[in-house]
Amino acid sequence: MSTSKHPVRYPEMEGKIALVTGGTAGIGLATAHAFAREGAIVIIASRNEKRSTAALNSLPENAQATWIQCDVTNGGAVEKLVSSVKKQYGRIDYAFNNAGSGGRMTPVATMSEDSWRKTIDGFLTSVFLCMRHQIPAMLSNDGGVIVNNSSVDGLRGYPFPGGAAYSAAKHGVLGLTRSAALEHAKDGLRVTAICPGWVVTPAVESFVKKNQALGEQIIAQEPIGRLGTPEEVANGVLWLCSDAASFMLGTPLVLDGGYMA
Repeated sequence: MSTSKHPVRYPEMEGKIALVTGGTAGIGLATAHAFAREGAIVIIASRNEKRSTAALNSLPENAQATWIQCDVTNGGAVEKLVSSVKKQYGRIDYAFNNAGSGGRMTPVATMSEDSWRKTIDGFLTSVFLCMRHQIPAMLSNDGGVIVNNSSVDGLRGYPFPGGAAYSAAKHGVLGLTRSAALEHAKDGLRVTAICPGWVVTPAVESFVKKNQALGEQIIAQEPIGRLGTPEEVANGVLWLCSDAASFMLGTPLVLDGGYMA
């Protein structure tokens, strides 16, 4: 049983294998913590070893967790990641495809092809590559749950100039999620997504620090009057993975403080 001070909400997760990409900071790290509290065995996948050490050290003392280096925009690296998890643990029960990276944010009319491709590869192709290898791995062990990290920007256009490629990628994540969910609706494999609003992550904090007025605009867009926390999003991810969400597939869970209302 989990040794955390937090109450265990999903006892079915104890001993299960949870893979979190981009799990060294922000929403990914909060989700790794949440899985660990439920007694799951957590595999964090990311590119940076230094950050991974700090992330693993931040988990509860008796958490069962490990790190595997992986660039999720590289198909060979993702195949190796999934193969390594299967070899070591025999299965993958939950996968949170959270990792993402992009090119320079510029308006469509001035965006370079390189920036476009980096953003699409970093936020959309990466999710495809993860699912491409996670799905067969899960089906070989009677199913599992995949949660993809999209965004409210996958539901509408980006609210400031420069985010078109990011928004396009996040729309793509939802199309990919819905289609895969339908392909495997009867296979014991559930595929769904989350759409967070503005959340206090390192990337958002850096974004806001560069422009205080922009930060005020962002807060003004949130009916709840504040940004979300990574922990609040992680709670949604865990619910989607739990048996409590057994009838939930394809349709994304929007976690936005009323932003899209």
